[in-house]
This record gives sequence, C-alpha cells and structure tokens, in this order.
Amino acid sequence: MIDKLYKDYYNKLLWYCISLSRSNTSIAEDIVQETFMRALENAHILNDLTESQCCSWLYRTAKNIFIDKVRRMANEPMIEEPLFKEDDLSKILVSQLCARLPEKERALFWMRYIEGYTSTELGEMFNLPSSTIRSRLSSARKKMSKIYFMQKGKGD
Repeated sequence: MIDKLYKDYYNKLLWYCISLSRSNTSIAEDIVQETFMRALENAHILNDLTESQCCSWLYRTAKNIFIDKVRRMANEPMIEEPLFKEDDLSKILVSQLCARLPEKERALFWMRYIEGYTSTELGEMFNLPSSTIRSRLSSARKKMSKIYFMQKGKGD
C-alpha cells in the first residue's frame, strides 16, 4: 500500500509542501520524506483505510510536520534564499499571489488549480461539502485578483 501511495502521491504532496513552505523546495522535500517515513511506521493503520482516506492522512501528516518544523525554525536565524527559481513568469506570479493567501485558501487553491483535484475530491480530503470548497476557492481568486491589481497600480 505504501508503494502505491508513494507512486501516486509523491509529486502531488511535494507540490503541496512547496506551497506551504513558500517555494522552499528543500524544506518541502524534507517534509515529504518525513511524511512517508511516518506512513511506513503506520502502515498497519493505512492498510485499513480507503485510498482517499490515505490521501487525507498524508496531507494532514505533512501539514502537521510543516507546523512542527515552523515552530522549531522560529528560534533559528533566517537565511536569505531566492524565493523563486522558475523561468515561467506566470507560474511565479501565481505562486507569489498564492503565498499571500491565508493558509487554508492557499492549500485549496494550489491543490485545485495546480494539482488538478476537483472540489468534490477536496471536500472529501478536508471533510467539507464541495460547495464550501467552491466558495473558498472563489474567495481565494477574488483575494488574488485584488492583490494583483493593487500591486499593478503601484507599478510592480
């Protein structure tokens, strides 16, 4: 089961962690690795779950690991790294705008529009009605649009 989860969800989970870590691929890779290590430790639990429940477990575990890592890093000195390395300006712009969203909306937006999950699938993952997911996505799009036009007005 863990092999299948790894093959099916590694890249998706990595993108989710990249969005959580504001494009810090090193941290994202560490989180994904730790997530799958915990999955191996809890294989007896995951084997009894459906695939969508396992997916939810992976995302929830990755988020918890991220939160723990942020708490530990709060007392460490910050090292300046370039925020973006991609050449695709539109993806950079979307990433920058997405990073300014609240965490829940950022995760939903990324999973819906970058990873391609449907609102129904996201609803199952987050235990929310798909209408709530669509509403939050609409809110995220409006916020991103507002941020974009505010920045554009400043000459950015």
